[in-house]
Amino acid sequence: MIARLRRILIGSAIGLGVLALGVWGLIRTLGYHESTYQGKPFRYWVEAANHSPPALSNEACLVLETQVVPELIQTMFRDTNDSSLRLFLIENLNGLPGVNIHFTPADGRRAYAAQRLGQLGPHGQPVVPELIKALKAKDAIVRPVAAKALGDIHAEPETVIPLLVSLLDDPQDGVPEAAAEALGEFGNLAKAALPKLLELLKLPDKDLHVAVTVALKQIDRDEAAKAGVK
Repeated sequence: MIARLRRILIGSAIGLGVLALGVWGLIRTLGYHESTYQGKPFRYWVEAANHSPPALSNEACLVLETQVVPELIQTMFRDTNDSSLRLFLIENLNGLPGVNIHFTPADGRRAYAAQRLGQLGPHGQPVVPELIKALKAKDAIVRPVAAKALGDIHAEPETVIPLLVSLLDDPQDGVPEAAAEALGEFGNLAKAALPKLLELLKLPDKDLHVAVTVALKQIDRDEAAKAGVK
C-alpha cells in the first residue's frame, strides 16, 4: 500500500513537472521575441552602420540591406493574421498567477516594422518607395507611421515633400500630424509647405496644432515668429 502510494506521488510529481515545463515552453514560444540578425538585434546593426570602423560599417550595411530591410518590408505589408489558437492560449495562460506573456498583434507588428524602417535613417533611402506605397494603401495603422518614417529617413525631398504636403489634408486621424512632423525633419527644404502649415495653424485641433508649430519652427523660424509661433 505504501509502495503504491509512493508510486502515485512520484508519478503525480513527474506529471506536474512535465506540465510546468510545457507551460513554460508555451510562454516562451507564444510571447514576443525581437528578431536578431546574425545573433545581433536591430539596434546593433543600425549603430554599427553609422558609427563603426569601415570594415564593421560595411558589414552592417550589408546585413541591413540583405536581411533587415527585406524582413521589415515583408512584415509591414504581409503580417496581417494572428493565429486564433495562439490568441486563445495567450489569453488563458495570462490568467494564471505570475504569467504575463507580452504579445503584439499583427497591426502593431506592421506599424512597428514601418517605424523601424524610419529608424534606419540615411540607410533607409532604398525603402522610400515602399513607404510611399504604404502611404497610398489603406492600412490605417501603418499610414501615419510610414509618413513619420519618411521624415526620419530624410531622403528624396523632391518626391517626398510634395507627397507629405498633400497628406496635410488627409482625412485619416493621425496622418496630417505625422506629415507635418515629417516635413519639419526636412528643415528649410520644406519651405513649399509653409502656406499650408500656416493655414492649418488656425484650426482648433490641439494635436495638429502642436505638430504644425514644431514643423514651422524647424522649417523657417522667422516665418513661424511672424505667425505668432513661440
